[in-house]
Amino acid sequence: MPLADTVAQSSDLPPSSKLAVIIPARNAAATLAQSLDALFAQISADDEVIVVDDYSTDDTCEVAARFNVKLIKLPRHMGASAARNRGAELTRAPLLFFYDADVVLAPGALARAKAIMSRPEVGAVIGSYDDDPAAATTVSRFKNLAHHHFHQRSRVEATTFWGACGLLRRDLLVAAGGFDDDQRFIGDVELGYRLAARGVRIVLDPALQVKHLKKWTLISLVRTDVLVRAIPWTLLWLKHRRLPSDLNFAADQRAAAMVALALATAIAVAIFRYQAWLVVVLLLATAFWLNRDLYRLFFNKGGLWFAIKGFLLQQLYYLYSLFSVAIGVAIYFARSFTR
Repeated sequence: MPLADTVAQSSDLPPSSKLAVIIPARNAAATLAQSLDALFAQISADDEVIVVDDYSTDDTCEVAARFNVKLIKLPRHMGASAARNRGAELTRAPLLFFYDADVVLAPGALARAKAIMSRPEVGAVIGSYDDDPAAATTVSRFKNLAHHHFHQRSRVEATTFWGACGLLRRDLLVAAGGFDDDQRFIGDVELGYRLAARGVRIVLDPALQVKHLKKWTLISLVRTDVLVRAIPWTLLWLKHRRLPSDLNFAADQRAAAMVALALATAIAVAIFRYQAWLVVVLLLATAFWLNRDLYRLFFNKGGLWFAIKGFLLQQLYYLYSLFSVAIGVAIYFARSFTR
């Protein structure tokens, strides 16, 4: 059932609060308490918190029940988009705050976000991860610092929504038909595309920050970036005929991806033809220059050795992202031919 129809039929909902926080949670027992502690330190007495347990197999429900939240459990694993929709159906609050179960809200962040949303021309506001991720592993710091960097340098006028830390007016969500339940991975991005197409102003506030608690491994990083991000995002671009031009899709990032591919090719050639090492050196310098601010952040946060590892991981990211885009294009056209 479409979100607009479901909300319209919910005549037995309690009176409206000012803000409803909606948290989709799937096997989040390890992080949910810390996330809720930070949240309850900032919400007002007339705000409400809704935790939607996406059929967890751990103690997520038990953890949530220790807090003053409205808790529901989905009858099966349905994904974050469906969980967010179910949460939105349970409230009349005019302002919805979508918040992940593995992030910690920075002090004062919610008050700042509410102030931005008090401006009537703003339909939504999103934030970013901070520059001090909880997990100390190289891959975790790389992933979260890169996310922080690209959000911090992006345009204020965003063209996408971010479900980990994003506020949205409820009437705009209803008018857009809610999150797409079928978009299990990037439903927030897809919703942002539809909101932007409807003329909704989405503001990216770099000071609205959350600390990410997730611990990444190299395998989980590549798997998530390829299967959960790049391929679904490519399919979304092709469907909407709209290529992003901000965040890590800006022109310099497209150029950096091409340089990474050329660099990998040049290194392979240089193994057999030493004359190609000059090309390798030139490409290394170009790759560094295109993302010098990112690598400076890596250096400031972890020293020279971490900056070197971050540089190598960033080149790897470009390579498997290009591969994923090619796979996504192939899938899109294969589906087109079989319809």
